[in-house]
Amino acid sequence: MRHYSFFFFIIVIILCSGCSAPKTPLEIRFAEAQKAALIKAGVREYTPDEYQFYLKAYSNAEANFLTEDARFRYFKDFSSVRDQYRMLLGKGNMLLARINKIKTDKAEGIEKRIYTLKDRIESLKESTSNINEGRLVRKNLSKAEFLLTQAGFLLKNEDYDGAEANLKKATDLSKESTRIANSILSRYADKNQIAKWRGLVDVTIRESKNRRIVVFIVSKIDQSLMVYKNGKKLNSYDVGLGRNGLKDKLYAGDGGTPEGRYFIVKKNAGSRYYKALLFNYPNEEDRLRFAQAKKRGLIPARTGIGSLLEIHGGGSDGMTKGCISLENKDMDKIYALASEGTPLTIVGSTNGDNEILSYID
Repeated sequence: MRHYSFFFFIIVIILCSGCSAPKTPLEIRFAEAQKAALIKAGVREYTPDEYQFYLKAYSNAEANFLTEDARFRYFKDFSSVRDQYRMLLGKGNMLLARINKIKTDKAEGIEKRIYTLKDRIESLKESTSNINEGRLVRKNLSKAEFLLTQAGFLLKNEDYDGAEANLKKATDLSKESTRIANSILSRYADKNQIAKWRGLVDVTIRESKNRRIVVFIVSKIDQSLMVYKNGKKLNSYDVGLGRNGLKDKLYAGDGGTPEGRYFIVKKNAGSRYYKALLFNYPNEEDRLRFAQAKKRGLIPARTGIGSLLEIHGGGSDGMTKGCISLENKDMDKIYALASEGTPLTIVGSTNGDNEILSYID
C-alpha cells in the first residue's frame, strides 16, 4: 500500500511540474500607484473621511492577498483578491474624480474673485486718477494689483491656500482704499450738501443775469471753472486744486480749496504763476468756521486760517496749496474777463451723478 501512495505522489509531482504558479495580480500594482496619486492630489486635505474608508478597504485587500500568497504555490488562487482590488480601484477612481471636482470648483471660485477684484480696483483707480487725494488710494491699489498677480500665479500651481492668502490681502487693501475714498467723497453724494452747493450756484447765476456781469463758478469734483455772462454760460476750463482740494479749506496748510461765495480783490499780471487773481479768502463765514473748529480743539492752537489764495496760471494738472490753477492760455482768457469785484463761487459739485462717485458704497 505504501508503494502505491509513493507512486501516486510521484505522479502528482510529475503532472504539476508542467504547471506554473498563479501570478500576482497586476491590480495590486495599479492600486499602489493609485494610492500615491491620491496622496499627491491632496486626498488627506480634501476628502479625509472618504480616504479613511479607502484605506480600510486597501488594508483588507492587502491582507487577503498576503493570506493567499502564503499558500503553497500550486494551491494559490488570486481570483477573489483580483476582484477585491478591482473594487478598490473603482473606489479610488471615484475619490480622485471627487477631489478633482473640489479643486476645480475651488480654483474657479478663486479665479472669479480675482477677476472681480481686478475690475473693482481698475474702477477705483480710474475714478480717483484725477483727484489729488487719490494718492494713497492708488498706492494701496498698486500693492493690491501685485498681490493679485501673485495669487494668479499660485492658483496655476494649485497652491490654493497661498492664492487665498494673497487674495485676502488684496481685498483688505481694496477695502481700505474704498474707505479712504469714501471719507473724502461721501459728502459729494449727500443730497443736502448738493442742494446747498446748487443754491450758491443759482444765486451767483442770477446775480450775473440781474447785474449783467461776468461771474466765475468752480466745481471741484469736475475740476472745472465755468464763466457766465449775463446769466449765460460762456465757457468752461479745466483747473487744478490743492493737494487735498476736494476738502473744504479750514486752516493754513491743510491743502484744501475753500468753498463759498467770494470775489476778486486784486489782479496780478506778474505773478510767479504767470498771471493771478487774488480772491477774498478768508471771508466772514470762513473765519466763523475756523473759530468754532479751534474752540472745539480740531485745529492746533498756533495754526492760522491761511490767506492769499488765487486763481492763477502754471498748469491745470499740478497740485497747489489750496489755489485754483489753469493752463496759461486759459488764464489769459479768465484774466481778461475779470475785474476787481468779479464774483467767484466755489462749490464741491453741482450734481450727485459724477462718475467719480459711481463706486462709493
